[in-house]
Amino acid sequence: MSREEYADLLNLLLECERAGARLLAAYVQELPPRAGALELLRGVQRDEARNCAVLMHHLLEAGAAPSLKTGEFYRKGLAIRGWSERLEFLNRGQAWVARRIGEALPRIEPSPARAALQEMYDSHLANIARCDGLQEETRLAG
Repeated sequence: MSREEYADLLNLLLECERAGARLLAAYVQELPPRAGALELLRGVQRDEARNCAVLMHHLLEAGAAPSLKTGEFYRKGLAIRGWSERLEFLNRGQAWVARRIGEALPRIEPSPARAALQEMYDSHLANIARCDGLQEETRLAG
């Protein structure tokens, strides 16, 4: 993968992770303090925010400027009202990012950045499973 492709990938992921972190922060604000979903969604939001920091670090390490943009995922997600639909939307976004990372990993030389992207990939898959479980609970309760 060329240096330019690598920087473009990391910036795309950064914009997506930023959108996810902001959207989850907005969703969490709407939940009652004792909602069962609150801690799970806070955990996913922390993962997204941590991923932003990791991506910025690796962009700077590669000599590339981190993007300041937030992906469209944020704006689109704010328009969704139902919790089941929100969880489905979150999972589609998580799966999209996981696919992008999974496609790129074989093209990235073994390095701390590759290890960080592998960890990010794995956390997205875990968060999809967690949100699937929450979505099932939402369906059963509703």
